[in-house]
Amino acid sequence: MRSGVGSKLGFDATRKLRGEGFTRDWPPLIKMDAKVRAKVDQLLQGKL
Repeated sequence: MRSGVGSKLGFDATRKLRGEGFTRDWPPLIKMDAKVRAKVDQLLQGKL
């Protein structure tokens, strides 16, 4: 077997359309709890 053959993995994370054969509904978007958001903001303060 040649080195490097079959060692890659890719993900297609684009939203699919019904016309492309995707027929199930998308799940609802999730939202961060206010306490979690405050903690994340505190942790990232000055790092972005």
